[in-house]
Amino acid sequence: MIKIFDLESDQFIVDLTDEEFAALEEALEEESIGDVDYYLHISDVEFMEEEGADKGLIAKLKAMLEGREDREIRFQRV
Repeated sequence: MIKIFDLESDQFIVDLTDEEFAALEEALEEESIGDVDYYLHISDVEFMEEEGADKGLIAKLKAMLEGREDREIRFQRV
């Protein structure tokens, strides 16, 4: 299980399964090995959706954005 937090406020956003997180991690750019934060943009979500990503994951990602265009997030494995 992976917990996702807002990078700025450190507020918990959502839990992702290992499989969901692997799909997200593949789609987003890591700045360095061991990096625990990501920049999520609606265009990333739309691209994943077009590529056939799991509908449940897409719904979670859209909810994570809360109507915004982008958000910086961090993750924590539990």
